[in-house]
Amino acid sequence: MRFIEDLCPPALLYLIFLVIQLGLDASFGMWVTLIIKAVFGIATVVVLDMFCGIGLSVVSWFLVAAPFIITALATAISMGAGFDEYVLGHFTEKFTDKKHKSDDVPVPNPSNTIE
Repeated sequence: MRFIEDLCPPALLYLIFLVIQLGLDASFGMWVTLIIKAVFGIATVVVLDMFCGIGLSVVSWFLVAAPFIITALATAISMGAGFDEYVLGHFTEKFTDKKHKSDDVPVPNPSNTIE
């Protein structure tokens, strides 16, 4: 596996993430997704390694880290702005106490006594 040994660190890290994703796709039986993701993933690994080869390793690291940074920032902003409480406040279930009807399923006695 000379190809894997010669990869620069950002390309190797991306390859590890890619292998994990491909393993998950295979375990779920998503074969078309696996093939498409493998083709584009290998192409991305090659591009990241080419960036490192011409001295643009900072760009390569940025391309690998950007999705994680953007996700962390979006999560922090939404939590700081109270967006999660806003969403949960509008979509919570309202439970009402209903009166028992004769066609309802009978509820067993909640105590542990035998009648």
